[in-house]
Amino acid sequence: MKKQTYLILSAVLLLFAVQSCQRMGDDDGNLLNNMNGNQDGLGKDRFLYQEVTSAKVLAQYNYAGRKLVQVLEDSAITNISYSGDLISRIDYNGVVEGDSISYTQEFNYDIMNGNVLNLITETRSVYEDIHTVPFIDIIVKRTNTMYEPTFDASGKLASVLSKTGNVVPLTPFVFTSYWKVDYTYNSSKKNVTNVYKEIGSIVMGNLEPSPVYETYDFTEYDSGINPYTLIPFGYTLHKTFQNPYLNYRFSANNPKKIIWETNVEPFPHVEETQYNYDALKYAVSGWGVVYDYRPF
Repeated sequence: MKKQTYLILSAVLLLFAVQSCQRMGDDDGNLLNNMNGNQDGLGKDRFLYQEVTSAKVLAQYNYAGRKLVQVLEDSAITNISYSGDLISRIDYNGVVEGDSISYTQEFNYDIMNGNVLNLITETRSVYEDIHTVPFIDIIVKRTNTMYEPTFDASGKLASVLSKTGNVVPLTPFVFTSYWKVDYTYNSSKKNVTNVYKEIGSIVMGNLEPSPVYETYDFTEYDSGINPYTLIPFGYTLHKTFQNPYLNYRFSANNPKKIIWETNVEPFPHVEETQYNYDALKYAVSGWGVVYDYRPF
C-alpha cells in the first residue's frame, strides 16, 4: 500500500511540474529577471500558487475555496484538514534524503483562551522498501513528537519546544531528545530578526543543558510584502519544524540577508538576495525563487 502511495505521489508531482513549464521562463530565458512582474494585473485578493526555480517547481498550493488544503512539493504531498477555520491536522507523505517518511500532526487549541494554538502532536514512520513482488514496506523507525508553542502578550510566536522519542515495541515510551527555538522581533513586531535554537537530550524527564546551539539572523528587511503572509500560520509553523532557516516566513516584509551560526562550526554562513516586486509590492522573486500568484 505504501509503495502504491509513492507511485501516485511521483505521478502527481510529475503532472504538476509539466503543467507549470509554460510559466518557467521569460522572453530571454532568464527565470529570475522579474518574470511576469505585474502578475497579470493581480489585486490584493490573491493567493500564492507556486514557488518555482529555473530547474523545477518547489511547491504548489492548492485551495478549496479560501482554505489551503494541499501542498505539492518536489518529493512530497501534504494534506491539510480543518475544524471550522482552524487547521486541525496535517498529513505528510514524502521522501527525505532517500527515506520514505509519513507523519501526521494533530493541532490542539486552548478554547478557553481565544483558541490559541498550544500543542501539536506528531506520529512519524520511516519506511524501507523491500524489493520483492509484491513490494513490502518495512517500518524501520517510529517516533512520537510533541511541539509546544508559546506566544507573547502581543500574540506573536515567542518560542517552540519540541520533544521526541522513539517508539519501541513492548517498551514504555519516553521522550529522549529536544530542541527549543526562541524568537526575537524588531521594535514594531512585524519582522523576525533572530531565532535561537538549542538542541539537547532528555534524561528522566528533564531537559539536559544544551551542548549545541544555532542562531539565525534575518536582516536588511525592505518594505515589500512577504509572499508567505498569504499562507496559514499553522502550515508555516509546520514548515519551520523541517528547517529553522524558514522562520523568516513569519515576517511581514522580506529580509535581504540571512546569517546562520552554530557553536560546532567555526565560521558563520551568510546568504544575500535581491527581491523584485509587482505594482502592489508583493515579492515576485527572491532567494532564487519565483513566486507565482493567482486571484481568488
